[in-house]
This record gives sequence, structure tokens and C-alpha cells, in this order.
Amino acid sequence: AAAELGQSRGLVSVRDGCLRPEASTVTWRVGDGPSFVDAPELRCLAGGALAAERAKAAPKIALVGPTEENEQADKIRVFTKRQELVNGYAAYEKRGWMSTTMLWHAGQHWFFGAAAELGQSRGLVSVRDGCLRPEASTVTWRVGDGPSFVDAPELRCLAGGALAAERAKAAPKIALVGPTEENEQADKIRVFTKRQELVNGYAAYEKRGWMSTTMLWHAGQHWFFGAAAELGQ
Repeated sequence: AAAELGQSRGLVSVRDGCLRPEASTVTWRVGDGPSFVDAPELRCLAGGALAAERAKAAPKIALVGPTEENEQADKIRVFTKRQELVNGYAAYEKRGWMSTTMLWHAGQHWFFGAAAELGQSRGLVSVRDGCLRPEASTVTWRVGDGPSFVDAPELRCLAGGALAAERAKAAPKIALVGPTEENEQADKIRVFTKRQELVNGYAAYEKRGWMSTTMLWHAGQHWFFGAAAELGQ
């Protein structure tokens, strides 16, 4: 804490007289109640090493999995990395039809929330972790539930191979079935085949007809079914 500045105590330490913390080759130690334990994988980075670690930030990430009582589930989605860092960390965005949502690091947390909150220590979903990449966190994510937050132990942040594997689970064929109010759109509800190309970072489906092709895709906060000309909107 700031109140301890200059004193021989703290939450994390390394016994080394080097003039720069990133030059130390000694194992860092972290507080564990009244004692300290070794953290052999903890590193202090600067310069090129820090830039290289930041460069590992995935071009796309996704928050996937159920939340308590489905809280914030309509807002959890695939994000694309922004060019600009936020608070020294990579940041991500998802552009929707009506709004843009973001994922960023501030203070001690990764946050997911509205674009207007970008860079601030608040959001709809969060995880308390100082890791440089959100998918590297091993801590439980938490989601807003009214004025408080609740644990979402099955919520995961995926990138790279893990995200590709999750996308690969998309079924080769799907079908919308069942009656609709006054049979609205019933003639258009049918079996769809998965397309090779992703749309907005999600699997998309199509049904080719004699006169037209209809599609099923994700955009903003919804899955949509409609004309091929509307794909991705």
C-alpha cells in the first residue's frame, strides 16, 4: 500500500540489491497470511520483454459460459483487440448495432462494460487479476447482480487455440422448429447448414432456396435469422 512506501514490508518482495527490479534473477515471494511463499513464475518485465508480452495479446477473445441466473448473459460475446492500449494493457471491443462494449484492465481488475466506462474501475463483469492478458487469468470471473457481484465459476475467457476449439463445436446443421404466434414467419423456419466463414466472430448458417438464400448469424447482442442481404447486421 502507499502508506508503506519506503518501509521494509509489503505484499510481494524479492531479496536483491540490483538497481532495477526487472534485472533481478532471484525468485519473487508473495505474502500468504503471516508468511511469504515463493512465486517462481512471477517475473518483472520492462522494455522489449514487456513489449513482447503485450504483443502476445490475442486479436480476438471471447467470454463464454453460463452465469448465475443468466446475469449479463446477453452481453457476453466475442471481442476484437483495439490498436490503443488502455492503462498499459491491451483492450478489446465489440461493436453492436446500438452500442459498443469493451473489455479493459483498470486498477486490480479486468472489466467488461459500456464504452463510456472504458479505462475506469467499474463494469458489468470483472476478474481481479493483474495478468497482462485476460485469457491468462486463473481467477473466477464475477458478474453484476444488481448492486453486488456474484461468482461465475463457469465463465471463461478464451483466445487462440482454446477459442478455435470452442468455435469448432458449432454444429454442421441446425434447425429452428416449433409454432409461432399466428404462424408468423413459419414458412421461413427451416434447417440451416454452417457456412465456412465466421460472421462477427461467430459461426453462421445458411439455407439456399430456389429463389433466395436465408441466413442465421450473430450481431450485437442477438442471434438473427433473415435475408442474405442482411447478413452480419
